Amino acid sequence: MALHRFAPVRFWCIALAMLLVACETPRSFDRGINEDPVYFDDATPEQREAAARLVGDGLLRGSGTYRLQPGDRVEVFYHADNQRLRPYRIGIGDELELDFDFNRDLNRQMMVRPDGMISLPGKGELRAIGLTPADLSAAVARRYADVARTPVVTVIIRRFTTPTEDLAEVVRNGADGRARTALVRPDGVVDLPLAQGVPAAGMTLNELTAALNARYAREVGGVTVSARLSQIAANQIFVFGEVRQAGAIPAPSPRTLLQLVAAAGGPMPTGAMDQVRVLYFDPAGRARVRLVNLERVMNDLAIEEDMVVPPNATVWVPPTQVARVGRFVDQVIRQIFLFNGTSISFNYGNTLRFPN
Repeated sequence: MALHRFAPVRFWCIALAMLLVACETPRSFDRGINEDPVYFDDATPEQREAAARLVGDGLLRGSGTYRLQPGDRVEVFYHADNQRLRPYRIGIGDELELDFDFNRDLNRQMMVRPDGMISLPGKGELRAIGLTPADLSAAVARRYADVARTPVVTVIIRRFTTPTEDLAEVVRNGADGRARTALVRPDGVVDLPLAQGVPAAGMTLNELTAALNARYAREVGGVTVSARLSQIAANQIFVFGEVRQAGAIPAPSPRTLLQLVAAAGGPMPTGAMDQVRVLYFDPAGRARVRLVNLERVMNDLAIEEDMVVPPNATVWVPPTQVARVGRFVDQVIRQIFLFNGTSISFNYGNTLRFPN
């Protein structure tokens, strides 16, 4: 049986298969491991609007939605909040001056010992740690109530050595506050004065600022902070597949998926822009994959289907179904007919010829 009798049948079968596949419209979705896909076309109009706004915010406001990663540097500004200053409480190592109004001979300077106690002339020891200067003054005066009718004692703090109050003292004296720069360590935390080991990776700057303010409100009081992103780590996003310039693309600022494909030279004619996939990690470190129909993003302004690509993500632009079928047919024909170096060609009469 002649081979040319089957060429038209094969051609039309392949063409029909490509046509049927091409008629299927891919649906954009987001999916995690062991999760069912969440399709964007099932979202409510309100959810779509919120998703589109999130993409816009990521580009326009940048650091507001950017999530920190190891290697980033943040600059934290300390501000004194005089409305929230707490009464000072004496700590270990503070240097005190006691002024006895009723007997100047008792006046002296002393330091709060490591056990939190001070020694009073002729009255033994008294616990000072944790007391305000006014509380300590009243406690000392009570000790001398047997030698004076109305003893008056004034406690003056000559030197602060408590780390908590050192910080408060530093920042309350500057109109613009003081700044500290912190590196997000490989384990994802930052170290700041009186705020060691604060988780930062995966947080936005707003979330980190809130966490720091909560820590300082608990540990210090009277201090608020604001944070800004001073340096982004060498963030790269990897783009491969049917693009003109595949490889690692530097992303020093937030970029959408469409922008990254454009930065890779744009898609080749064989690229399926309606099936672009992104492998990324969410703030909790869980792997996720998203399929995005960038044709809808461009043609229908379906911005809610696009995304600001997280750091160190991987983008794949797959080949179109037509390209896949064409490559498959080419591979089969080459394996069947060209393994010995023979070449073949099709003419417009759908006849298979073997040139000499």
